[in-house]
Amino acid sequence: MAVIALTSAKGSPGVTTTVLALASAWPWVEAGRRVLVVDADVSGGDIAPGYLRGATAPGSGLVALAASRPAAIVDRLWDHLVSLDEAGTRLLLTGVTDPGQARSLAGLWPHIGQLLSELCGEDPGLDVLVDLGRLGAAGEAEALRTSADLVALVTRSSLRATTTARGAARRLSEERTASSSKGNVACVVVGEGRPYGAAEMSTAIGLPILTTMSWDPASAEVLSEGAPASWRFARSALMRSAGVAAKLLREAAHDEGRGPAPDAMITPRQDARVGVTS
Repeated sequence: MAVIALTSAKGSPGVTTTVLALASAWPWVEAGRRVLVVDADVSGGDIAPGYLRGATAPGSGLVALAASRPAAIVDRLWDHLVSLDEAGTRLLLTGVTDPGQARSLAGLWPHIGQLLSELCGEDPGLDVLVDLGRLGAAGEAEALRTSADLVALVTRSSLRATTTARGAARRLSEERTASSSKGNVACVVVGEGRPYGAAEMSTAIGLPILTTMSWDPASAEVLSEGAPASWRFARSALMRSAGVAAKLLREAAHDEGRGPAPDAMITPRQDARVGVTS
């Protein structure tokens, strides 16, 4: 039903962990709906070697789809998905493991972007989360950003992260305008208050802060490194915040073209300041 693309600026890692946390906490799978994660990080995806600890079949995923004729991609897509749970409600399309492979995907991105939009339009029980990795990487999947219902800029709350996020926010906003996309652009803050609050960051970055994710390194390792998950993981601060974030992101994506609801985001305030000058 919605395509949500997540990216980050230089010095603000955490997109992959955020995407996996959202997929793991996606509330609607309990009702039999599905969420599809697309690893479109052209710098080399971390999901297969990290969370899955390398347990994926060779010759699958986006790299394999790139060898298909455009008309055959829609039929072959389902053959290249990895199930992240026993019920098959959380699915993954793996990406490149070596940045050198990204060149083979250059012509694939527009077809994948169109396909994902069409699938969500036709299937009311499917949502898509796209991990775009760092903004500005060579060969990046720009077509997946411009076709998404929502682009979320993931950042931390440090001065360094906020500074780089400002430029990224400007580029994303200009890109959406130039492409006449109706989708929204918003920000997701990982670790609010370390040291800056969401309102301060919204002013400095120039984007609404749609939601925040908890700073929880121990739980994050389960998703980033494939560390064993204890019984506490599902109730961890990270996963609780991911459940809230999932609802807000999906709501904003469905409110296409009108922006997130005022009570669901933190908008820039004139009296709030981070130590970043215009």
